[in-house]
Amino acid sequence: MKNLKKTLAALSALALAGSMLTACGGTEEKTDSAAETTTAAAAEGGDAAETTAAAAEGGDAAAETTAAAEGETAAPAAGELTDDGDKLTIACWTGADLDNMIKMFCEEKGYSADQITWVQVGESGGEAAEQYEQYFKGDEDVDLFVAEADWILKYINMDEYAAPLSALGIEESAYGDAYPYTVAIGKDNNGVLKGASWQAAAGGYVYRTDLAEQYLGVKTPDEMQAAIGDWDKFQAAAATVKEASGGKTSMTATIGGLWQVFAANRNEPWVKDNALVLDNAADFVEMAKSMKDNGYVTGVSQWTPEWYAVGQDDSTMGYFYSTWCLTNAEGGQLYQAEGGPSGATYGKYNICVGPTNYFWGGSWLVPSTKCNNKTLAAEFVNFFTTDSAMMQKYAETYGDFVNNKPAMQAIVDAGTNKNDLLGGQDQFAVLIEAASGIKMEGLITEYDSAIKTNFIDSVNNYLDGSYEGTDATLEAFQDAVAATYPNLNW
Repeated sequence: MKNLKKTLAALSALALAGSMLTACGGTEEKTDSAAETTTAAAAEGGDAAETTAAAAEGGDAAAETTAAAEGETAAPAAGELTDDGDKLTIACWTGADLDNMIKMFCEEKGYSADQITWVQVGESGGEAAEQYEQYFKGDEDVDLFVAEADWILKYINMDEYAAPLSALGIEESAYGDAYPYTVAIGKDNNGVLKGASWQAAAGGYVYRTDLAEQYLGVKTPDEMQAAIGDWDKFQAAAATVKEASGGKTSMTATIGGLWQVFAANRNEPWVKDNALVLDNAADFVEMAKSMKDNGYVTGVSQWTPEWYAVGQDDSTMGYFYSTWCLTNAEGGQLYQAEGGPSGATYGKYNICVGPTNYFWGGSWLVPSTKCNNKTLAAEFVNFFTTDSAMMQKYAETYGDFVNNKPAMQAIVDAGTNKNDLLGGQDQFAVLIEAASGIKMEGLITEYDSAIKTNFIDSVNNYLDGSYEGTDATLEAFQDAVAATYPNLNW
């Protein structure tokens, strides 16, 4: 999910540009159990309190733990989540998605609005990642919390805060229709499923159809895909666009957008055997330098007013967008007080897969070990992550690409989804192809958020002239990671 302030700014800017496509994705260059536990008895000879397991048939006995003996309030074990709370509380950093989700859930299930709420922790995913732990340590209520791909492992590996989905009675077998990469990301280091995503944040390349026809001679998304289907073709098309436009139009808006595509296509995780792995980092540094030097990308930065504007002033052919970017546009069509979409370029876009499949962002629901609304929490998670019919309805109502293959296929087969921003094109028909090709098994680590930020900062510094060459850039990157994570092997 994006920073709430950025989301509001984006909707405002979309009014003018018509170029930006509710924001629930990962952060870009800013980027910004209670385990399947058995309660262990105190070690022999220790002073820790005795541990008493709750009765198998719902007994009321509470486990007294070592932490409790030391004066701390310990979270209940996963099997001890209760139903004695007064309302379902979900921790997040923005209601951009949750407001709609809670509204639909209450309408469909007959709950009143005061039975479910969300509490704000931070104003962005990055801030939530930093502030959740302190929030969980306090007395505040939390039944579920939302986490992003880049830092979900930080919390689902903390058994004291994150319970497995099985504690809600939800097993991994329930996700046979989910996109596999979302299931992989939701598992802790022991392979225990703790997070479930309601969305598959596949991305594509969104481009101006008028400029594509003028400079590349392409008239359909299929023709555009053929023209930019790999990185060599993409850069060749960029050269053509630059020449044909007299240097006015770049192929894409930002280095940050390019980076999201590369970052989701690593062959190795960032950290393996406690050591940093560069993988395709050098390839990206060199490509970014080439794109910048040749004018194939504009000089603007992501999440700035200029970023929104370059789509309407012909400075760029297109953007790399994820599903939540497109939802932004559809959900924010009342761009003016009078209502209705505006902007000279609105409706002049199409989408294709682009040079490679990728995902950007996405959010996962994770049970808290403090959960005291177990039944309602399970119902909410199932509604949005396993119930195909309800997930389909949510996608059709709010434009989100849901994490259920049959639901999305049904929408595509019906041929009824039309995105006005894309001139009536069904973005789902393209993104369903992109989502099926995403593979992230074993590629997510708890270090990703900070490392990705270190990397793109180093690349941007290189492009600004701070370093000379790829080797110096990678050395600066490794130094930054070493300072951030001194315990990694170097």
